[in-house]
Amino acid sequence: MGSKSRTPGGASRIQPLADGSGYRCLVRFGTGLQRRFRIAAADEASAKARAVELAKIGKAIGKAKIEPDLGWRLLTVAGAGRVVLVNATVSRITSGWRVRKLAAAASAPGAVTTMRQIAKAWTSGELAEKHPDHVKAKRTADKDAQRFEVLCKTIGDVPVTSFTLADAERAMAALPNDLTSATRRQYAQILAKLLHLAVYPLKLIPASPLPRGFLPKVRRAKATAWLYPAEDAQLLACKRVALERRVLYGFLAREGLRCGEALALRWSDLDLVRGVIRLDANKTNDPRAWALSPGVAAALERFHELVSGELVFTVLNDGRLAETLRADLKLAKVTRAELFERSNARQPIRLHDLRATFVTLSLAAGKSETWVADRTGHRSSVMIANYRRGARTAAELELGELAPLDVAVAGLPPAKDAP
Repeated sequence: MGSKSRTPGGASRIQPLADGSGYRCLVRFGTGLQRRFRIAAADEASAKARAVELAKIGKAIGKAKIEPDLGWRLLTVAGAGRVVLVNATVSRITSGWRVRKLAAAASAPGAVTTMRQIAKAWTSGELAEKHPDHVKAKRTADKDAQRFEVLCKTIGDVPVTSFTLADAERAMAALPNDLTSATRRQYAQILAKLLHLAVYPLKLIPASPLPRGFLPKVRRAKATAWLYPAEDAQLLACKRVALERRVLYGFLAREGLRCGEALALRWSDLDLVRGVIRLDANKTNDPRAWALSPGVAAALERFHELVSGELVFTVLNDGRLAETLRADLKLAKVTRAELFERSNARQPIRLHDLRATFVTLSLAAGKSETWVADRTGHRSSVMIANYRRGARTAAELELGELAPLDVAVAGLPPAKDAP
């Protein structure tokens, strides 16, 4: 094995491993007590820097006269080479009760210790039940769980005490290149949230390893498309497209809900006799209710005859609904190029753009911002103003309004009072 090298201060020393995969570091953490750590480092200088950080922890543990087994656990929690966590632990090590609490939480039987376990507890609602004052129930749990599994393909089942900034950067670098900056930020937010929960209320780590500024910046939005009324009619009349999807498409374009809100909608949220919808749980935590379009209420009443269960729509949100919409448009022979164009300046139509269809055509028909916001839940007129240019185009082209949903959707059961 290669030569040994002392780090400054003599509290720790390093030596290269025989297989060349890194270095071994000796750390003292009490009178006559020492343990060896494996350090992954590109060169001897980096290994020395890591060893110095661990030596600081060992010195602080010895100075605080913490019992050896707890001292070893603290060094393990800090992790060899986890610089951010090491520094955070060093800053807390003199407050003995906090250090003991951290170590106990990390080593308790059955404790949530891996990133995957925290993700499961968060998305399942378990953390919201255990810590209702600090964790909210997750409304987009399925989507977040799917995205975390994508991240797990890179980071693996890693203990939260060992998770580093480098792990997060590797996971982000492995994401598909065609994701929008907003979607990339959502992936990063999942990592940030899990680490935030690990700090508190789980108290597994003293601080997140992700620095301020880690979340990707959202770049200027690409141009998006919305459906013309004639295209909407063509899609909803195409019986080759599944009826449930056509009702969902028409519902989104006529009422302006977010896709997640529509897929979570229950029949108990609708009063089809009076034509009222209420959304008590939604993205902005701002309950809202409004009068449905008469054609929508009539269509849903007829659609209800075909649907069993509590949910209005049982379309599977498999993360590919945008592709499904585009395929259904082509099946209905809707071929306008900009609906399918993908470039540096434009993205193809998504399910979310049916919400844009609603806002654009509503403004073009003279509806007020307040009327629109009552349905969409937008809190800022600035967001609604983004659709005004498209609304002016729709008005100038005299595109008209969307046909009533009960008329537009082919294949619905006949109305009960029909002759």
